[in-house]
Amino acid sequence: MRSFVIISLVVLALTGCAGKQVQEVPSTTLPDGTKHYFIKTNFKPCPSSRDWATTTLTRRANEICKAGFVLVNEQTPIVLQPPGTPPAERELQWEVKCKNVPVPK
Repeated sequence: MRSFVIISLVVLALTGCAGKQVQEVPSTTLPDGTKHYFIKTNFKPCPSSRDWATTTLTRRANEICKAGFVLVNEQTPIVLQPPGTPPAERELQWEVKCKNVPVPK
């Protein structure tokens, strides 16, 4: 019974830090033909949540770009809140482009 309670508390703690799943914005094609993809997710103000968000975005970028990706830009917009309010969810936004697949000779 005690181990069940401990496991339940650990699961609750971990899920409490996880954010929302990845949200995608339509890709953009630059004048040189390069395609950039925009992906984002939310994370909560606990220490492991940012790691969760980074891992989640990395996984999604690897699904989009089978040969790997280059992180072009990373943003975490600042949310201004009145003093004394608890920290809100944050958003992690990535702009990525796929690595070129080497052409066999």
